[in-house]
Amino acid sequence: MKKLIYIFLLTFTFACSEDFLDVTPTDSVGKADIISSPANMRTALNGVHRLMYAQSPIEKAYSRAGEGYILPLLEFGASDMLHSSGGNGWFRSRLKWLTHTNADYSDARYPWIHYYYLIANVNNIINASQSMTMTDDLKDVVGQAYAYRAYAYFRMVQLYAKSYTWGNPASDLGIPIVLDTKAPYAGTERETVQKVYDRITEDIEESIKLLENVTASSDISNISLHTAQGIAARIYLVMGEWKKAADYANKAKVGYALMTEADYLKGFNSAQLPEMMWSGTIVSDQTTYYYAWFYYIGTNFNGTQNRTNPKMINQKLYAKIADTDFRKKQWLPDAPDSYLGALKDPRYAPTIPDGATDEEKKALEDAAKAAFNADRAPIISKYGITKNHYTVPYMSVKFKNKNPGSIDSDDVMYMRVSEMYLIEAEALCRDTQYGKAAQVLYDLVSTRDASYVLSSKTGDLLLKEILLQRRIELWGEGHRWLDMLRNDEALDLENTGASKTLYSNGYQQDKPSVNPKWLFKIPNEEINANSNINDEQQNQY
Repeated sequence: MKKLIYIFLLTFTFACSEDFLDVTPTDSVGKADIISSPANMRTALNGVHRLMYAQSPIEKAYSRAGEGYILPLLEFGASDMLHSSGGNGWFRSRLKWLTHTNADYSDARYPWIHYYYLIANVNNIINASQSMTMTDDLKDVVGQAYAYRAYAYFRMVQLYAKSYTWGNPASDLGIPIVLDTKAPYAGTERETVQKVYDRITEDIEESIKLLENVTASSDISNISLHTAQGIAARIYLVMGEWKKAADYANKAKVGYALMTEADYLKGFNSAQLPEMMWSGTIVSDQTTYYYAWFYYIGTNFNGTQNRTNPKMINQKLYAKIADTDFRKKQWLPDAPDSYLGALKDPRYAPTIPDGATDEEKKALEDAAKAAFNADRAPIISKYGITKNHYTVPYMSVKFKNKNPGSIDSDDVMYMRVSEMYLIEAEALCRDTQYGKAAQVLYDLVSTRDASYVLSSKTGDLLLKEILLQRRIELWGEGHRWLDMLRNDEALDLENTGASKTLYSNGYQQDKPSVNPKWLFKIPNEEINANSNINDEQQNQY
């Protein structure tokens, strides 16, 4: 990893609200000054918080902004959040499965760069703390650093290696583990998936131990004990450690309220919503403009990616949502189709009788256009889109800017408590505790659907119900690609509303256990620079 990780280990984010993108080489300000005290280490940790959502300070990744880019990356190319057109080109090749499968493309390279950069920064904190007295303040800083490292390795091993449950973790190649922060820097080999998960679980357990008796920060961009427990719940769910997953999810959700319908439909644009456990809080001088999360997924962000490419829900998934479920209001199945227009959209297109005069034909066409525009008008008014925003059937109105029609960046959501209900229910079900699983699922879904009744299902039928509710609840929030990976699901967009031409190879793909193209390629820059990773250790298709 000489070329990539070597650079990361020589740099450290040292930021405040005015200069959050500054990346200062530690040898120019004195590494000892940055990590000489808990107060200085907390300042450094604040830089890590910003790395999660800020425009990347790394030259080759500057056009990306942390989780705000990776979250949609983990939705697009999967089954549920669909593009209605090629838009301005962003992610078009991702839909076709051309970018994560190419070791020279940014979608394969950026998560690798981003997460190793994050790891290098928290390694400095963790390693420096070993010689310090562990005060409560230091426990908080170091506990968060361990959680970040667990989180980063966990994200990466899911993308670049076979799944823990359907693969062979003892022998499958994972990713390099980098813990050192001092010279000599040398490239390291790909460890096995098992060794990577050993590191991940050791780190998250250490994080939880350190954060257990610490007063949590009121800043939701920090990692609290509940957030660390939520990360642990995710990890153990992927590992098939059902009891641990259920236990940690249960602990993580304590003290959080589920959202009312009014809060739920506000647009998922604020870290202050009741369910939020962990979020990047964007302030006005830290906007990411056209690298913002809502630029890629939002309804009313004023950018070409979403303005001419409204995101749609998989129509087969939409059909499974109960009409009494208020979550169904997040999509507009009957919205006029701007791509077809009034004269081609069959719901508006006039029937011109034989022998009609030009005046009669024009009158019918004008009436169709008037009806089309009349149906668009309330969408424009209610959801704050501009007249230049396209509308399409089944378009999403889940993610809405607080300042509609602007390019203001809103908060980036990493974790909310409803996910913990779903993890607990799934883990309990897989552990054959069907009654408890059904009750946890009921506790969540009944707050969304007043007509929902406690399920009496067991086994695979109950599991399917839980996984369906997970798809509905977490739609567009960055989970679907990883869920398809861990559940070994094939991709089939037939009859979903997706375009075969737009999606091409991404229209249908066999399940991950028999189809290696689900794995992200190791960046060629890493292979070229690291003597311990050669072409034979690249993910092979």
